[in-house]
Formats: sequence, C-alpha cells, structure tokens
Amino acid sequence: MIGVGISMAKRIRIKTGIDGVDELIEGGMPEYSQVLLAGGPGSGKTLMCFEYLYKSAHNGDTAILFSFEEDTKNIVANAKDAFTEFTDIDELIESKKLIIYGSEMSRAYMSRGEEKPRFAFSEMLTQLESLVASSGALRIAIDSISVIKLFIRDAFEYRDLSVSLISMLKRLKVTSIITMEMATPEKSSLIFEPEFFIYDGLIVMYSTGGSESRTPAIEVIKMRGSAHSFATVPYEITSGGINLLVLAGRSNRSR
Repeated sequence: MIGVGISMAKRIRIKTGIDGVDELIEGGMPEYSQVLLAGGPGSGKTLMCFEYLYKSAHNGDTAILFSFEEDTKNIVANAKDAFTEFTDIDELIESKKLIIYGSEMSRAYMSRGEEKPRFAFSEMLTQLESLVASSGALRIAIDSISVIKLFIRDAFEYRDLSVSLISMLKRLKVTSIITMEMATPEKSSLIFEPEFFIYDGLIVMYSTGGSESRTPAIEVIKMRGSAHSFATVPYEITSGGINLLVLAGRSNRSR
C-alpha cells in the first residue's frame, strides 16, 4: 500500500461493500471508526448507509440502521425500489441480521426534547446502546444527526452530546456511518462544521456541474488511521448498488 506504515497495515479494515468506495480508503474503514457522511438532500446518503448495512448482513454480520427521519416501512420500500438486485432484503430482516429502527422509535424522544433536550437525548442514547448490545450488531448507521441538532439548540451542548454518541459507539466496538444534512450540495460552498472534527472519518456527497446538467460526486475528506484518495469521484445509484464511475487520482493519498 502506498504511503501506509506498519501500524496502519495492521488495522483491520471493514469493507463498505460499495463499488469503488473501499478503494478510496485503502480497502475499507478502519475497524471501530465512526464516519460522518455529509451531503445535500437527495444525494443518496440513506441509500449508501443501507447498502453498507445490507452488504454487512449479507456477509453474516448483524447490522442496524437507526433513522430519525423516515419510518421503517418507507426505508425498506425505498431501498427495494432503488436496489432491485438486493433480492434477500426481507430474508435478512426476518432473520434479524439486518435490523431497521425507523423514526417511529425516536419520535417520542424528539417530542420530549422540546422541554428537556439533553435528558431526552441521553435517554435515547441509552435505548440505542441497549438495542445494539442485545443484538450483537457490529455495523451501525444513524440517519441523520441533523435531526438531533434541531432540538439541541446550544452549540456547545450539541457538541458535547455528539461526543457522547461517538464514545458510546466506540464502547460498543461497532463500525458506524452517521449521516448529516448539508445546507448546500456544492463543493465550492462546503463549510467545515464543528462536528466534522470529532468523527474519525468524513465523506462528502456533492452535486457538481452547471444547473442544466448536475453530476453526483463523492470525496473522502479525512479517515483517521488510513491513507485515502484526494479524488472527487462521480457516482451513480444503480439497481445493484452505488457505483463510483471514475477512480481518477487514486494514487493521490493522504494520511
């Protein structure tokens, strides 16, 4: 591996299973990493999380998706519509290898958060921890942390609670993807939010090009404990999963 020392080479890699993404990050996310996936509306963040968990479950690892935005039925229906080649989704769900907790679970916590946001968030973390521990899940996705930000108005409190979330996930020894909504999908307008710095990795999904023809593209901004590509790579969402179209610049690496 180019530019990777002995300590990096020994890190266990957790493959996302997404065509091209693992190549950008030297074979996969370092085990126990908590990676933030940021992007604009409709960029495919939820689908990318679903594919990561689906591929993990398909390979035998229990995987859980926690969604604060969509109910369970919609998540599964949308995934089936997008990924028609994933023919064993129902089978994986029935066998509890792929577990989906939709917004119906978190709605009660959100409503209580209007009066006591920190207490409600702490309660929700306790519930998430219990569900992960009891399932034995190794792969987690949370969609999206932006919803939590809506009822944790104080910036310092939000950062503190975000650190608590990451600490919980590390304590559980899971490898996670957490999504965040960006105000704009434009790469030129990317603003480095405070929460970007507390996660182990940051992957951004953009929309590039002019108003008449826009192309979705993905970039790895950082990945602690791993070399990664600097390339901004176009992608498409196909019936067989998300597919990176061009891996130009893949020899450009950053530690």
